[in-house]
Amino acid sequence: MECKFIKHGIAVSYDQVSKPCCAWKSNSEWQDQNHINKIDLSTWHKSSQLIDNQTLLEKNQWPTGCVACKNIEAQGRQDSMRGNGNHSYADYKDDDITLEIRPGSVCNFACQTCWPEASSRVAQYHHQANIIDIKSVNSTSINNFDFLKPISHRIRDVVLLGGEPFYDKSCKKFIKWAQENLSANLMMFTNGSEIDFDFLTQYPGKLTLVFSLDAMGRAAEYVRYGTDWDLVLKNYQQVRNLKNVEVRVNITCSVYNYTYLEELIEFLCQDWPDVVTFGTPGLKEIHFLESVVPLESRPELIKSLQQAVNCLEQANIESGQKSNAINAINTNIHNLQNDNWNKDNYTRLCDFIERMDRVKNISLQDYCPEIYNMLQH
Repeated sequence: MECKFIKHGIAVSYDQVSKPCCAWKSNSEWQDQNHINKIDLSTWHKSSQLIDNQTLLEKNQWPTGCVACKNIEAQGRQDSMRGNGNHSYADYKDDDITLEIRPGSVCNFACQTCWPEASSRVAQYHHQANIIDIKSVNSTSINNFDFLKPISHRIRDVVLLGGEPFYDKSCKKFIKWAQENLSANLMMFTNGSEIDFDFLTQYPGKLTLVFSLDAMGRAAEYVRYGTDWDLVLKNYQQVRNLKNVEVRVNITCSVYNYTYLEELIEFLCQDWPDVVTFGTPGLKEIHFLESVVPLESRPELIKSLQQAVNCLEQANIESGQKSNAINAINTNIHNLQNDNWNKDNYTRLCDFIERMDRVKNISLQDYCPEIYNMLQH
């Protein structure tokens, strides 16, 4: 096996720790040794820890940090982080670098499956709901990017995340720095609410915008709290008309949107974007996955997901994209068919929903009656 990220990737996370990619699972020792203030990025890929992990992959053994890709590829999917990297960066030479950076976490959304380090608004609500102490959130803004100058000439691709990149001030500072110091391709993940169209039309390099869409309409306004669906849809369609911007969609599959995936897939199949990827909540958020769905609710849910698969099978989509999407939805179906109902996870989810609804002053029943009814069995 090979992974372009192990050889070429630098992902600077919210705690300012460098990893090969955002999916890399690091332990406390890794975090201590790889803070950006402690490493030399110009020689980082030649360090023993990276070389040792390259050797494991060459022997078809998964490094401990690669558990996310291991699990995705075990499902027969090719859209793991490793798979995407090997496809996107196939022509990389020895010194080329792909940089993923999260300069800040300020966001105007508080998505249900997001986590406090990734969104200041999520952190605020989790604190108000007594789920966390906001002082424990390890998320530090980066406002000076000169630490990247020694490798700036080697950076070919950049993935920018927030917070919301068009909203967070630190992200905006990075965009300005990148325009002045880099000639790299730029990919940005956005919730679609704050689009700088002047920037999109003026950026000189290749630009990719990834819209995070988990549901449509009223459901979207609950699942990705802060959404004005009409505005997000308008921005999405307007960006799709820009010839210089590649548009992608990322879907986070969870108990919050299994019910609505059929509608979203049917919408996307009408005019499939350049790429659609499917993710899941983090490993700590098992109460968002299939085991919380009561057994009595599953047949109807499975039927809806099978309809989504049927739609994908009939759609005019590139074969690799079609296969990845079908395999992702089939994984949800398989888990709904085979996972036992977990009472503890179910109770944890219901408690989480109650706490979040209270501090946000909203109601699951008002926005997503289908999910509310599904959880009442």
